[in-house]
Amino acid sequence: MTKIYLLRTTLRDTSFFMQDDCPEDEEGIQGRAMDQRWKPFGDNYQPIKLELGRSDSGKKNYQFDFSGFLNPFLVFSESALTALADILEPRGQLLPVITKSKRKKFFGYYPTNPLSGCFDKEKSDYIEYPKGLKIEKTFLIAQNITDDYLFSVEEGMSRVFVTDKFKQRVEDANLLGFDFSTEIPTS
Repeated sequence: MTKIYLLRTTLRDTSFFMQDDCPEDEEGIQGRAMDQRWKPFGDNYQPIKLELGRSDSGKKNYQFDFSGFLNPFLVFSESALTALADILEPRGQLLPVITKSKRKKFFGYYPTNPLSGCFDKEKSDYIEYPKGLKIEKTFLIAQNITDDYLFSVEEGMSRVFVTDKFKQRVEDANLLGFDFSTEIPTS
């Protein structure tokens, strides 16, 4: 049986990105991504500036390949995009971002492949909002999961899930910054 994980970034020894340039009168990229309801950003998307945040251990460097701090707006390094291009590109939208990194290039990524019928409302804990569900505890229906690597659920507004096949690809490529510690129960 396929294992499903919540796609998260590790903060223990890995830095992360947060939005740097959001004016107070505008919604940040995280909120704008939730407003998209898993549909691609249009021509009105402008590259956002990202600032580096310190890891839990106090490190601040670009030695990572993934940042999910702005979930559902994700950030991947060029190395991660190269290793995972066949997975990421058909399932989402690559978007330019601006960082202060001189040596390493990063890209924004927004998943656009929500699945329907795989979220178990009876067994999950969630709060309903106008933009969708804020899911606290997820329970998925395994037989309705039709993607082998990466997906979101139509009802949710921010969670992105990956399978053990995605996890294996990340591990095989020695990519840094991913946290696969939250396994999602399925029926």
